[in-house]
Amino acid sequence: MIPDSHAHLDLIDRDPGEVVSSARAAGVSPIITIGINLDSSGSAVRLAALHDTVYAAVGIHPNDTSNLGPEDMEALERLARSSDRVVAIGETGLDYYRDRSPAGTQKKAFREHIRLAGDLGKALVVHDREAHADTLEILGDEDTGFPVIMHCFSGDERMLAECENRGYYISFAGPLTFKKSESTRRLASLAPLDRLLVETDSPFLSPEPYRGKPNLPERARLVAVELAHVRLLLPDEMEAVLADNTARAFGIQTVRG
Repeated sequence: MIPDSHAHLDLIDRDPGEVVSSARAAGVSPIITIGINLDSSGSAVRLAALHDTVYAAVGIHPNDTSNLGPEDMEALERLARSSDRVVAIGETGLDYYRDRSPAGTQKKAFREHIRLAGDLGKALVVHDREAHADTLEILGDEDTGFPVIMHCFSGDERMLAECENRGYYISFAGPLTFKKSESTRRLASLAPLDRLLVETDSPFLSPEPYRGKPNLPERARLVAVELAHVRLLLPDEMEAVLADNTARAFGIQTVRG
């Protein structure tokens, strides 16, 4: 089975049960469904309770941090503690591409998420868009004695090397399959094999040949096949690598074959 390490099941315009079943039939399992605010984090927890191949991450997306208060982080912590199906905090991080939340509030929220992950001993799912230096600085400042997943990695070789030095997991999504994404494929060829993950970021970032259409977790297999090609591995070999890495990153059981 190919794990989908990052999807937003609550944002897909289909019945979640059908999406999960279709993914499993396509050989994609488990799915980590990711919260982006309190409502979607609550949905993630509920979906993980309903489906044995779904796990949840809870967090506040950096674009939604402008009005974040102490009561919101307290509510997030309650959600994180509410179920052992919650395996990560996030997505959290920094997004300088869109001007939806001030950088200062994003940084504060990011630090609070990191500390929550540390307190609970859960993985951290990091969103970094055009904020590489600040993202690494904050992660370096805080105590990250837990798995850190760089969601939809968009850094350069220097950042990749620093992430490798720190033991972070590097996740690749649909853009790996795009015809003009040679730089992304080069990074995928250089990333440590034991730290590679794949994701769909459904319903966003559909891989080829579905680019521009709403994405689905079942298409994680297309990303995995491309990654196997880049790493000169057989698809079955890459499947085993991804299953092991995902299990280690999130502290969950995955299924080979």
